[in-house]
Amino acid sequence: TSLSQGTLAPPPVPGKAYYIAFPVSITLDGKIDDWGGVPTDTFTRGSIPPTSPDKAGRMTFALASDGTYLYAYLHITDDNIIAGKHGGDYWNEDSVELYINTTGDNDRRDYVPGTVQINFNTANIGMTPYDPTKIVKTGVNAASTQTSAYIWQTDDGYAVEAAILLDGEPFNFKPAHGTVIGLQVHGNGASTADRDLKVIWSNLDKSDNSWQDPSLFGLGIFFEVGKTDVPTIPKREVKAIVTPVPAPTVGAALNQIGYLPNAPKLIMVAEPANAAANYKAAWAVINAKTGELAASGYTGTSVFDPVSRDKVLVADFSHVTTPGEYRLLVTGGPSEGVQIKIASDLYASLAVDSLRYFYLNRSGIELTPEFAGEWARAAGHLTDSSVTCFKGTDVSGKAWEGCDYMLDGSKGWYDAGDYGKYVVNGGISVWTLLNAYERHPGYFADSSLNIPEGGNGVPDILDEARWEIEFLLNMQIPEGKPLAGMVFHKLHDRKWAGLPILPPTEFDNNAVTGGRYVYQPTTAATLNLAAVAAQCARIWKDIDASFSARCLKVATTAWAAAQAHPDMLAGSVPGEGGGDYGDGEVRDEFFWAAAELYLTTGEMAYLDVVHGSPYFETFFGLLPDKASAMYWGDTAALGSISLITVKAALSEADLTRLRTQITQTADLYLARMNAGGYRVSFGDKGYVWGSSSVILNNALVMAYAHDFTAKPEYLHGVIESMDYLLGRNALNKSLISGYGLNGPLHVHHRFWGNQPDQGFPPPPPGALAGGPNETSSDPGATEANLSEQPIAKRYVDDIDSYSTNEVAINWNAPLAWVATYLDQMRQER
Repeated sequence: TSLSQGTLAPPPVPGKAYYIAFPVSITLDGKIDDWGGVPTDTFTRGSIPPTSPDKAGRMTFALASDGTYLYAYLHITDDNIIAGKHGGDYWNEDSVELYINTTGDNDRRDYVPGTVQINFNTANIGMTPYDPTKIVKTGVNAASTQTSAYIWQTDDGYAVEAAILLDGEPFNFKPAHGTVIGLQVHGNGASTADRDLKVIWSNLDKSDNSWQDPSLFGLGIFFEVGKTDVPTIPKREVKAIVTPVPAPTVGAALNQIGYLPNAPKLIMVAEPANAAANYKAAWAVINAKTGELAASGYTGTSVFDPVSRDKVLVADFSHVTTPGEYRLLVTGGPSEGVQIKIASDLYASLAVDSLRYFYLNRSGIELTPEFAGEWARAAGHLTDSSVTCFKGTDVSGKAWEGCDYMLDGSKGWYDAGDYGKYVVNGGISVWTLLNAYERHPGYFADSSLNIPEGGNGVPDILDEARWEIEFLLNMQIPEGKPLAGMVFHKLHDRKWAGLPILPPTEFDNNAVTGGRYVYQPTTAATLNLAAVAAQCARIWKDIDASFSARCLKVATTAWAAAQAHPDMLAGSVPGEGGGDYGDGEVRDEFFWAAAELYLTTGEMAYLDVVHGSPYFETFFGLLPDKASAMYWGDTAALGSISLITVKAALSEADLTRLRTQITQTADLYLARMNAGGYRVSFGDKGYVWGSSSVILNNALVMAYAHDFTAKPEYLHGVIESMDYLLGRNALNKSLISGYGLNGPLHVHHRFWGNQPDQGFPPPPPGALAGGPNETSSDPGATEANLSEQPIAKRYVDDIDSYSTNEVAINWNAPLAWVATYLDQMRQER
């Protein structure tokens, strides 16, 4: 094939390949008079194609190189530019994207150095003075690139002229005739609020997945100007993503792993739409081994459940207590019946797996096959041992001064679906594990969790908690530095990483636009550390005296610093590569920290703070607008529970006050359960981000009420909470991976991507999904139209649904607490 007269490169093959002319002299100046002879390609196809391309959505691009830089010209029609409405989520409004893969492997499915997504957003238009090196650019690995660009409005839309350094980090790439790279171009558009336009150049990407799968890029082929031979387009053999067979649908709401012998045994089915008035369903429980009838009866009439919009019928076979395998038949349920197990040891394995979740999310250590099995991986972020605080301008335009020292931010647990580490979420997570230990230390043994520290004479739960505690201790500002004693709020990348992706063993922490930093000391983080370090000091006193002393010194230093700086509140903390964990109210943290310090030191000054707090008078869970007593932003209940756990330190009058508050709260949760069709302890208030953890934190309160009173209804409330999570819910679905017939397979997690052929395993058993979320808002939720579903059914098992299907340390911690509690109850009987 020969070149057409007057062109610098062969014409593109639409949606498949683009020939990149080089060397071509381009000046980055926001003008296109030096682009003559460079071929262009125009497209309008995409996952949300334009309705009127002349007005919005017709995209044209051209590429060239001088041998050092890749130059891009991107233009899209747009008669109504929407910008600056979604924080750092520029993909949700008017913006264009360029994707590049210079690794030489165009079939790879993960983002690594040399694979980038660069979003050029229209909020850059009008920058004064305009500096092309200071544009806000986002996207996977975009911060690691050396990119400059001009973005300007045109008569029919807007255009971008960009220069991306190829002959340098992270690409280290030199063009040669015939060299092939991965290439993709996207256009995003919004006409009013959220994105309603998505055009995509590569034909391989059918549904906007290039941001997480580089194998969907098309090809860029470098063509040396003046050559007459045209390089052939390589054949592509794109492998299908191996997705496990979907889990079976369960036709009734039941605990899918079984029921305890002397516990409530309820199964729910939705009443048929055409049912007569006062309809009741017949049911029967049959011994699966002998075929004998164990029990039978009728449901009551239905209860309307407004949050699920179901009319719920309940089959109650609680009087069947003999362990064994059964089959339940119910009118309206599956014709083959539902398999049921009755056993006393149901929660023994979950008690272990829910705790092993934390080892499998450790930062700074190799997870070897000996201990991690299928979830083995290289150590992540060893370079966290030397990090500094963020310096620069955040996405909102606020400037941060930085600091002149380095911290050791090593160890700790990765927080959730991302690779950030957060003090406030680490605080409540550690407290929950340590409280489980303090309540019943005899249950937790050494060598019980198959972790590297096994056999050292220390209970494994404490070894695991210490991995996070040591990270938390190191987040305190050292003596002699400004704000000494205060605690940094969090540590994470400057930009969000794609998924799935392995945690990098080493990371350029100081990259100008894409490093990894600690962010802003806050009062909330400081008091979290004061509380947990005080808890640490008393627990390790007889285990490791030097570590105990270190914890106590850190705790008292943090308390003094928080008293000196009580109003360093956490709002929109800089760094769009991590969560904010904003907290504008810290009286609860002061109460919690004072309680822990009093229990550890016995000093009356701390007890005076406890007695003077409004949270001593009113337990947080009793406030009428609260679905639960505790979460990372409301921590007063942690102090109250510690005070009743380490009870020798309080007067009997104080203990009675706190026990009464907790039992009253447990009564409130039971009343909510009795009022709803699916018997959920948070009623209609708790379908929030992480609703599964709300169920568990409420169960923790009911467990303590049972400890105080020995009343069976409180224990039954705990058990029914686990029934809900294991399938007795409006979804008829287990929310714990590896447990039940249809547990989550595609949780939002950077490593557990469930693409085994690409090295990303499924979630391990015992990981808790966030659960139904009334305000679910993410690509997976949008694709599944969750906003049109009843509130209790707004959940989807999709890796893109971070608002319903993420996992997190502060959600698995109460799962471990409740699972170990129920297993303890078995062992004590």
